[in-house]
Amino acid sequence: MKPVTIHDLRHTFGVHCILAGVPVPRLQRLLGHATPYMALRYAQHAPQPFFEEDAARLSESLNRQGPEEADERAKLAEAARKAG
Repeated sequence: MKPVTIHDLRHTFGVHCILAGVPVPRLQRLLGHATPYMALRYAQHAPQPFFEEDAARLSESLNRQGPEEADERAKLAEAARKAG
């Protein structure tokens, strides 16, 4: 069995940060990377179920109607009713 190296621990830390939702720019600074693209390498190792959860959260966010949007839609509907 191959011994664990410091780099392995660093890699594990990066993956767990991504899974915990640490923003990539912060992870970049924590790991001392020159660009955020270097920190993004850790995202490719996140288990598949997290991607499915993220997609579900994104879908919910896109389909959610906030109070401001609901008010604006009500105003538009009222204006259309008065004009029509």
